[in-house]
Amino acid sequence: MFLPMRLLFLAYPQAVHSAGLEYAGHLALTLGVPLHLTAFIDPHGAELASQTGAESPDMARERVMAQRHQWLKSESIRLQAKGVEVHPDVICSSAVECAAYAQRVEADLIIKDMQARPGLSALDWELLSASPVSVLFVRPGPIQTCGKFLVAVDMAFQSKAEDNGNHSIIEVARHLANACGAALHLISVYDSGTSSHGDLALFDARKQAFDALASQHGIASEHRHFIPGAPANAIRFYLQRSAYDLLVIGAANHHLLASDIGLTAEGILEGAGCSVLAIKLPAGAQSPKAVEEARQLEPDLIRS
Repeated sequence: MFLPMRLLFLAYPQAVHSAGLEYAGHLALTLGVPLHLTAFIDPHGAELASQTGAESPDMARERVMAQRHQWLKSESIRLQAKGVEVHPDVICSSAVECAAYAQRVEADLIIKDMQARPGLSALDWELLSASPVSVLFVRPGPIQTCGKFLVAVDMAFQSKAEDNGNHSIIEVARHLANACGAALHLISVYDSGTSSHGDLALFDARKQAFDALASQHGIASEHRHFIPGAPANAIRFYLQRSAYDLLVIGAANHHLLASDIGLTAEGILEGAGCSVLAIKLPAGAQSPKAVEEARQLEPDLIRS
């Protein structure tokens, strides 16, 4: 099970005091873990390109890096005054190489600001796809850490034979919720669009499995949300009419999960309306064997 011990905040594309940086500092202090504060400068980005008219590329890069170092120094002093252990660094490298950098510093969690518009940018999706570790995208605006966390699980792939990731996702979310003093809620969508008319038995079986999973993790009945619909739309609409501070979903290493929540993750995240934690799961979390065993399990659940 993943528990964050080293946090990495990516100050990209701008090096400014932001909601993401504030969140990263709060989380590092709450968990009692170090924070790597890193400013990336894209050597082929617009920032350096705009500077090269009056000076050489090397001079422009050195000047921008000096500005980043000064910014990191001031932010580090501010965070250290609060008791956060900070490790500042400036990297002149392509932003898509952030994932490799996270491995080098042995980070367990990457924290990055979302763009001003709803959802994730193309860069965010590239980072999420390439990152070997979990990624927390922080929504712009006032930071709310002691509120409500929503965990999305996919009961279509729930299996008694092996953990498909649902248990790990819930445990990580619970660890963070307890540390932040947040209430933990659980949601799953019964995909009514892929089932034939009258599949009440299958719906009841999935709902029964969902309640069993929630009970196993001590989630109160009023914090359980099992709803029908198209997964992406149902979760997005639910988030829009509810006040949650963090959505927690699973993502397999190097690609999104081959499940309803995974395949429709982009649709969910484009309108999530809150911060999002994408937890990277082992590559075998949704193995064909697990999927087949889960499907074979459903008739037994229906007959019971």
